[in-house]
Amino acid sequence: MLTPTVRSVMTPAPEVIRAQADSATAYTRMQALGIRHLPVMDRDRLVGVLSERDLRGVRAFLDHAPGELGPPVGELCSRELLVVGPDDPLDEAATLMADRRVGAALVVDGTELVGIMTCVDLCKGLTDLVARLRAVSTP
Repeated sequence: MLTPTVRSVMTPAPEVIRAQADSATAYTRMQALGIRHLPVMDRDRLVGVLSERDLRGVRAFLDHAPGELGPPVGELCSRELLVVGPDDPLDEAATLMADRRVGAALVVDGTELVGIMTCVDLCKGLTDLVARLRAVSTP
């Protein structure tokens, strides 16, 4: 059996946000897209990942200060990135995510961001794998 790779579960071509964007815009975009992580770019360079958790404190501020835009996402995002390759073994990438206790790994091919792999992506991949195993083992 072939070893599944990150590519098999990642979300390709993820939405990104510029480091200079305000946190209100980031919050609105994440809500509209139904996502919890946004890679942060400074020009063409990946500089961080903004999570829903990063925005928690800012959301409270924005709720009490209508019209305010909040700080730029480049000031809020995590800069300690977990970067994996699209052809990395899926189990190794998932182990890294668990060991580092992060909700997303950024998928990079060379210097280009090609995807994001979140815990939700891993759960969907696991569900697909279990379904295939059931189909094979059911007479």
